[in-house]
This record gives sequence, C-alpha cells and structure tokens, in this order.
Amino acid sequence: MIAAPEPPVYRPFALLAFAAALLGGIPLGLRLLGWLYLGLDAVPPQWLLLHAHLQIFGFFGTLIMGVAQHLLPRFTGRPVSPSRLLRVSLGLQAAGLTLRILTARDLGTPLLLAALFQMVAFLLFARWVWGMLDPAPLAFLRRHLTLSTAWLAGACALEAGLRVSALGSGLALPSLAGVRVVHAMGLFGGVLGWVLGVLLRAGPMFVPRWRAPLHAARALPWLQALGLGLVAAGEAGAWSAETATALARLGELVILAGAAALMLRGGVLTPARDALPLVARGPEESRIFRVALLAGAGAVVGSAVTVAAAEAGLDVRVIGDAVRHLVTVGVLTSVVVAMVFRLVPVLEGRRLRWPRLRHVALWSLAAGVLLRSAEVLVGLGWSSLASWIPLSGLLVWLAVACAAVNLIGSVGARTRGVA
Repeated sequence: MIAAPEPPVYRPFALLAFAAALLGGIPLGLRLLGWLYLGLDAVPPQWLLLHAHLQIFGFFGTLIMGVAQHLLPRFTGRPVSPSRLLRVSLGLQAAGLTLRILTARDLGTPLLLAALFQMVAFLLFARWVWGMLDPAPLAFLRRHLTLSTAWLAGACALEAGLRVSALGSGLALPSLAGVRVVHAMGLFGGVLGWVLGVLLRAGPMFVPRWRAPLHAARALPWLQALGLGLVAAGEAGAWSAETATALARLGELVILAGAAALMLRGGVLTPARDALPLVARGPEESRIFRVALLAGAGAVVGSAVTVAAAEAGLDVRVIGDAVRHLVTVGVLTSVVVAMVFRLVPVLEGRRLRWPRLRHVALWSLAAGVLLRSAEVLVGLGWSSLASWIPLSGLLVWLAVACAAVNLIGSVGARTRGVA
C-alpha cells in the first residue's frame, strides 16, 4: 500500500515568502544599488527600511513558518497536519506585509499596526514550536528554536515601541539606530538561529560527516544573546562614533564566529571518502550549500576586519554592508534555495519540473555574491567596478526565481495530477 502524501501545509507560506522577495525585497534592493552605483535618484529612508524588513521578516521569516510545519513533525515522528494556530499566523503575517507595502510612504499608524500583527504572528508560531517539540530528547532543540522565534517576535515588538515613540514625538521616522537593532535581532537572532537549529538535525542532507557536538550547540544561544547585547549597546549607548560602530560590529562578529565554530565542529570540512551517499543530498544542492559555507567564511573574516577598522576610526559603512549581504544573500539565501530544491520534491511527491534551473541558481548565486562583495573594492578606489555592482541584484533575483518557479511548477503539477 502506498502511503497517502502529507498535506502540503507549507504552500501558502512559501508562496507569500517568495512573493515578498521577488516582487518587493529584491527589486527594492536593486533600486538601492542603482542609487548607490549608477547615479539614480536618491531612495527615501522608508524604502531602505522596507527592503530590509521584506527580506528578513517577509522572506526568511515567512518561509521558516511554512517549512517548519513539515520539518518538526519529521523530527518527532508525528504526521503533518494543518494547524489553526499557524493559519492565524499566516493571516497576520500577510496583513502586516501588505500594510507595509501599501502604506510605506505614510510612516504612521498603519506601520505600527503592521509591526503588532507580525509580533503576534511570530508569538503564535513560537507557541506552536514549543508544543511540537515536546519529546525529551529534543529539549535543547525545543528551547533553541523557540528562542529563535522569540527573537523575531521581540524584534517586531521593539519596532512597535520605536514607532509609538516616534508618533508621540511627532517624528516621521523611528530611531534609525533602534531599527538597526530590530534588523539585527531578526537576522542574527531569529533567522540565523533557525537555520543553525535546523542544521543541527538536518545537517546530513548537505554535510556528509555532520555531527554537531551538543556542548557547542548549547553555547550558540548564549553567544547570540551576547552578540545582540553588544549590537544594542553600540547602537544605543553614548559612545564615540568609533566605539559605537566597533561595539555593534563586534556583536555581529561574536555571533558569526560562534556559528562558524559550530559548523567546523560539526564536520563541515571533514571528508567522507568511505561514506555511502545519502539519497537526501543531491550534488547540485550540496554545491549551492558550499556557496553558503564560503560566504559564511567571508562574512566572519570581513566582520573581524570591520571591527578593527571601526576601532581605528575608519569609515566601515561599505564593508559592513558587504558583510551583512554575505550573510543574507551568500549564506541564508543560498541555504533557502538549496533546501527548496531538495524539499519541494519530498513535500510535493513530484520531481522538479525544471531541474536544470539548479545549475542556473548555483552560478547566479556564486556570481551575485562575488559582485555584491566587490563593493569593497569600489570603496577602495576601483571605481570602474561600480557599474557592475547592481548586476548582483539581478543575479540573486534570478537564483531565487529559479527556486520559485520550480516550487510553483511542482505545485501546479500536483494540483493537476500530472506525474
């Protein structure tokens, strides 16, 4: 007897996430690059904030909520089933993202409501995660993933508080230093925490000899808290400009170095010449995952250089921007694309409609990461490279689109009953 396919509860979350990235987050990023490197008109600050939010909370955050409904039951041996709690979360998340896009110029009460809607959405998701991972052997993972979700909810709560304060003071924008803390909480505490937490269990899908030591995994949430505390202290404290920047970048370095140490201890560089191949790990997805590993290594090195340069009083805005995009594009987007290519056939029970697009995504991501990082060379005087930097945005959009069209194609094939 063939087992009935599990309900694809991730679908609406994934479609909303890819829509946020492909129709909002990445195009806004392209517009920002056009302003910085092609001489286009300046971009208002609210569009910069919207770009960051759509990518961190709209793309990564929404996709996490959807895919978790399939991954966590696999960790516990439970069947996948729709959750009323997460249907409410999806509605709140969609409402929050829609409000942000439609009223980005308003900067008033609608954006406050959007932050509150998303805060509640992530709190409900945290409640679901805590209830799902109740077997005793998963106690650490339960705490880790619930805390990672709490960072996302806490970031939205902090944003709501900043917007209340701005409205009360008659200001058009909330404190930009505070918003930077919001984005750091969402990115380094929430999204990166979730990716690392899932890899603790699903690492063998991509790493042949994966075996993360528990003591290293236990240290990671503490390093995240320490790092984010340093980021907040640097952004909010009454320091000199050099010290404030160095503290904030040091916080990011603590988190990235902790993640890198966990990956190294887990065996990411350990060869497996005598190991049997895993069905769940295809060569294309593994190559995309290697792009993420290389980008992560570059982010750690770049972050260390940023801290030293900031303490020396140098302008680190360009290298800091490159490091953050090594994390968001090089690491997180590469991991998402690799996992979509692997998980869509599993969840939909169909082969990828256009498997060759995995190669397009691989080279687009690799080239996009290299070009996005080349802005550091532009900052050092290589002005001839400036006009090439915006191409990185198009390449990243293409890589994400390759994953999205395979998702949509597989969903359509299953809906029509096509093998």
